[in-house]
Amino acid sequence: MAQGDRSNTVMIDIPGSIALFAGVDGPPLLNELMIVAAEKLIFLIPVTLVFLWFCGESDASPIAKQKARIPGLPVSEGKSSSVFVFVTILASLGGSYALGALYSHPAPYMVGHETLLVDAPENSFPSQHATVAFGFALGILAFRDRATGILLLVFATLVGVARWYVGVHYPIDIAGGFGAALIGVTVVATAAPAVNRFTTLCTTIETRILQLLVGG
Repeated sequence: MAQGDRSNTVMIDIPGSIALFAGVDGPPLLNELMIVAAEKLIFLIPVTLVFLWFCGESDASPIAKQKARIPGLPVSEGKSSSVFVFVTILASLGGSYALGALYSHPAPYMVGHETLLVDAPENSFPSQHATVAFGFALGILAFRDRATGILLLVFATLVGVARWYVGVHYPIDIAGGFGAALIGVTVVATAAPAVNRFTTLCTTIETRILQLLVGG
């Protein structure tokens, strides 16, 4: 966009931030792609967690190395990764709600601006989508595979940028989501023994359900 052309952009001054978000007159194809990214990419996360639970064995992850140091851990590495990442997402959401209780502002569409998407009226800070996406990426980075985690940080950033582009969040909301995810992964890393026990409980429940289904 040229320096003097701001016809497709709205500037909002919110406390501590000048936020820009794309208007409805953006390129149609880009608008559609950003809407898909803002609304649909997040659904890849539960699919990935299910895949990790059933198919996610790897000898290179931090959890696999922990199992090598502690003989007798009964839980498969894929299931452990799935649970650790899932709990990281939950802890990140907890951090998000804590941050939202400390600071809040309305979403762009709530203050009279035309945006590509309109959601329910709510506190815009921090972005829950960004929180989940960054929590997922940081969970993979910390508890599964560093290279994959770095790639997923790009994925999470795309989700955040898309949420900003379509006008449902400000950049500060996306940054807040990243901060909440940092809180989440720190909490889970600190509470790793408890998460390991929870993982064992989950696999025990799974085993009992399978036994009931097959008549064992």
